[in-house]
Amino acid sequence: MNQTEKLLMGIENILSVASDLVQEVDRLKRVEEECQMLKEKLFLKQLTTSEQDVFALTLDGHSITEMQNILFREESTIKN
Repeated sequence: MNQTEKLLMGIENILSVASDLVQEVDRLKRVEEECQMLKEKLFLKQLTTSEQDVFALTLDGHSITEMQNILFREESTIKN
């Protein structure tokens, strides 16, 4: 085996390892996303249904006045 063939085999090996690493990074990103979703679900389960409604509307950018009109609740209830 000459020097060029050895070099080509080394490059092929490096490309194979790089491809495996890219696949592993993708897998880890998916795992991280799943963990984040589970964390959010766990957090939301600690809230009452009304609190979840206010939380969702807050994330959507609604003002307190808008939430009052949507949920038919007093301002103090929403703030609480």
